[in-house]
Amino acid sequence: MRRPLKLFILILLLAVLTIILSGCQGVSFIPGASYGYYVWEDEGRIHISWSIDRKDASFSGSISTDGNIGEVELVAWEDNDVSEITEDTLSYTSTLDPDDYTDGIIIEITGYTYIELDTKINDGYDLSRVHLGAFLNNPEDSPFRISPGYFEEVRAIPWYEKKPFSGFFEKLYNNIYFTFAFLFIIGVIVIEIIRITAFSGRKLRKLYTGIAYIILICLEVAVYFLLRLFVL
Repeated sequence: MRRPLKLFILILLLAVLTIILSGCQGVSFIPGASYGYYVWEDEGRIHISWSIDRKDASFSGSISTDGNIGEVELVAWEDNDVSEITEDTLSYTSTLDPDDYTDGIIIEITGYTYIELDTKINDGYDLSRVHLGAFLNNPEDSPFRISPGYFEEVRAIPWYEKKPFSGFFEKLYNNIYFTFAFLFIIGVIVIEIIRITAFSGRKLRKLYTGIAYIILICLEVAVYFLLRLFVL
């Protein structure tokens, strides 16, 4: 692979990573592959979408508030889907199947101190499949409430405390000895590949190899302190 192409790929990967770490207002999910609820805010309106991974499922619940419900848009709604709107509550029932794998609601709510969401899947609760904001946080209870500025507060959280990064770092820290052993084995494999390829035939091959192992040990120490910083 030519050097300019390698440089282009590296820049592209860095750009994608920067966009991911900086967060976004919407939620990325794939209708027909993703399964669950996805809730976010865009231009002052609350978006609630649900999707299945090519199976039959029933989604039902309600959106209630102490404010005023304004404009409501039903997205990809079918004849057998039902919604009922009162002054402060929107109730819904929606069924999905392999040929109809996503529905949603866009709702404008003003003058509120809370929005309460009751989100059921197949008449039960599965909080691991209810995702809030761009980094897919899960609520702790159901029904759960969103206060004004909730999504701005989520975006202000450091990237390493957001999901999925926070869960990844926590898993690494909870299995720290396995993590170190795994990283060390991977490091050894990489170093040995470099030793028999890039370092092959060089007069200072042993010196280069020794420096590589010192770097690996330093990386292990750095990982330990980074995990302590991010998790504890």
